[in-house]
Amino acid sequence: MRFTFGSVVGRKFQKVSHKIAKVRCTKKEEHIVLENMHEPIIDIETWNKAQDKLNGYTKVRDRKYNHELKGIVYCGECGNKATLRCREEKRKDGSIWRATYFICSKRNNYSGLCDCKQISANLIEEVVKEQVKKELKKINITEEEIKQIYEEARLQAKSKENQLKVTLKSLKEELKKVEQNIEEIYQDKINKVIQVEDFKIIYEKMQKQRDQILKEIKQSENALIQNDEKKTKIDFEKIKQIADEFLKLKKPNKITLERLIEKIEFDKEKNIRIKFLFEI
Repeated sequence: MRFTFGSVVGRKFQKVSHKIAKVRCTKKEEHIVLENMHEPIIDIETWNKAQDKLNGYTKVRDRKYNHELKGIVYCGECGNKATLRCREEKRKDGSIWRATYFICSKRNNYSGLCDCKQISANLIEEVVKEQVKKELKKINITEEEIKQIYEEARLQAKSKENQLKVTLKSLKEELKKVEQNIEEIYQDKINKVIQVEDFKIIYEKMQKQRDQILKEIKQSENALIQNDEKKTKIDFEKIKQIADEFLKLKKPNKITLERLIEKIEFDKEKNIRIKFLFEI
């Protein structure tokens, strides 16, 4: 992320809560940037060379620990992706004790006050196996029951599609209002109703608001596409085969898991919810 010359950058740090003294570094997209606020000290060419040099020092951290469930486990309280953590201790007999668990990423890096506590990876594995067994039993149903399931799934997909369309319409109307407001304050600046400095602050704020709405519109459009794709018929025989393969494995296989499960959520009471890529 490169800022234009003469920029002033604020909100680089933020308090986690007014209740505690800890602060966190904010993400670059959370920074408040006011452009052309002062004369640049160096020319743009020197600045770009310096940034390229600094970026060249960036090193990707090697991941010491990995897990088959990593990437599909989420916090059920705030919706953020869970972070994989591993603790190791050497015992007196020389053996290594290891505990692998997942924790809400907000709670892990103090970026928010989430009530969700850590949960053992082994516990999630056990619940996943039990749920896969239950779903596998459901596949052995009659043709009439399958037709009923398809009809219910179709109606559910249609309902979700209508909700997404309403949300999309509302976002587009909101975007139109923001763009009109931007045009109005621009005219106010030309007519000298407001000062240039005030215009810059308001304009930056409105641009951020506009960018956020555009992002939400894109997300809603993608959700509509995904919802439409889920209307395709379910191949029960293929699901049964994948599930059988999974249950035969002593240790969960990441590739097989990703073919069966969309996401896993856990809450502060350690209740686990599994969203499969198929519905029966």
